[in-house]
Amino acid sequence: MVSVCHAQNISINAQVVDENIPEEAARSLETKLQSVLTANGYADNGYAERFVLTAIVDVIQKEVTPTTPARISEKMDITLMVGDVVENKIYASVTIQAAGIGTNVNKTFINAFRSINSENPRIQQMLNEAKEKIIEYYTNQCPIIIRKVQGLVATQAFDEAIFLLISVPDVCRDCFTQCQRQAGVVYQQKIDAESTILLEKARTVWATSNQNMQSANEVADIISQINPRCSNYAEVLALRSSIEQKLQADDKRDWDLRMKQYENNEKYKQSIVDAYKTVAVAYAKNRPTTIYRTIVRSWWY
Repeated sequence: MVSVCHAQNISINAQVVDENIPEEAARSLETKLQSVLTANGYADNGYAERFVLTAIVDVIQKEVTPTTPARISEKMDITLMVGDVVENKIYASVTIQAAGIGTNVNKTFINAFRSINSENPRIQQMLNEAKEKIIEYYTNQCPIIIRKVQGLVATQAFDEAIFLLISVPDVCRDCFTQCQRQAGVVYQQKIDAESTILLEKARTVWATSNQNMQSANEVADIISQINPRCSNYAEVLALRSSIEQKLQADDKRDWDLRMKQYENNEKYKQSIVDAYKTVAVAYAKNRPTTIYRTIVRSWWY
């Protein structure tokens, strides 16, 4: 069956890693690139940093005016590139000319970057070319993505597997739908694996303790980490019941309060979709962005 593809919600992240650009000017250029992406319909979903729009600046003419204060005038070529930091390849690029003047190099760069226009037909053509290649990638690579996810699940790298699935943009409906469905499956596997370990830990703590309120609180701390959607939740309830029967009246009230707080945890009231998206966002935030900047710098420049 041929995948149905359309260009919606492609996530491209703006990154500037050209060390020849002053730091403040680099931040200004990165903001400008992000505005170009937004104006042309490219989303940033907050966790997928696979596709990157970056820039290289080549100063082709520089003059210092004989004024007080002196001003620096520069003409430059700005090459914009969209690429894939996983495959280490550039999908499309375009070079535009710009000029800036300022009392120092930093201000000169910033003024030059202001001339980058999100409606520039050449920039739009470059983005469209990259978009088509991203669509082609997901059309052809979806089975490979699923196989990679299966390998990650086999090693219980659940968070990375969910991240990989959720990173698939809504450009190929078949692949997007398949990966969203698989993300729910992997999320269930994740909470089942975690609950098995936590339940065994809770049982051990209770069985080897004095079985008083102090040990009950220790067990409660462990149980509070178990997602009620886990497949073995009936066993969690059985452990809770057995602990409750051992406690005295006052302790039982404290235990019931702890369990009520557990049941009311907003984290566990999320829909499955929101739950696995939360996992993907957390995984993305824990990854060092320097890895991706290093790839862009070393492979593309």
